[in-house]
Amino acid sequence: MTLETGQPSSSGDHARRRAVTPYSAELGADICRRIEAGESLRAICKPRDMPGAATVHRWAGLRPEFAEAMRKARLKARHDRVGAHRDRRRDRAWRRGRPWARPDAYSLAAGEEICRRIAGGQSMLAVCAAPDMPVAATVYEWLRNHPDFAEQYVEAREAQAELMADLAWEIALRADRESAPVARLQFDVIRWRAARLAPKAYMAEGGRRRPVMQVFIQRFGDGEIIGEPVTYNGD
Repeated sequence: MTLETGQPSSSGDHARRRAVTPYSAELGADICRRIEAGESLRAICKPRDMPGAATVHRWAGLRPEFAEAMRKARLKARHDRVGAHRDRRRDRAWRRGRPWARPDAYSLAAGEEICRRIAGGQSMLAVCAAPDMPVAATVYEWLRNHPDFAEQYVEAREAQAELMADLAWEIALRADRESAPVARLQFDVIRWRAARLAPKAYMAEGGRRRPVMQVFIQRFGDGEIIGEPVTYNGD
């Protein structure tokens, strides 16, 4: 039986392999229908009774009509997502304009003050606990509705990561033999937090900074893997 896999063959990988699924017009149409409905190809191909993503891409390479149907399905799904987002924004704007609606209290000064406190090292919980600040749910709603505030917020988080890196350095310098275990815990937590806020700058070596992709060559006729897979880590 021909098997489909992205890994070298071994007895330990037997449970992860699946039989190659032959193409059919009905299966191809079902895949395109699900893509158009908003499902990702990865989610569609995850069940064991479905072909793998590599097989679907191979079908698209061999059958131009299937490739064109997939392209149109992706365009339709993208158009629907954009339309749904636009409708939600229009609906929120309409609700804001009703007399009974809660008004949007966002202001440029409030957004700048929130970002200033976050860049200074405060967490969102600490910022929103202040009596002159809105609750966290309101801040996150502002982030969704005001792109300028969202952009400023991202910059504030990056500045906070820089501050945390300096704090971790200070903790490491002050540590001695007795305080080293606690200092190590503090250092690791701060480094983890900084990596979450600015992953490109502070993710540790070997961390999952970028997705790793394995590329392999599969024979068109029977799906047999030819040669060893090549790994790309996005660098």
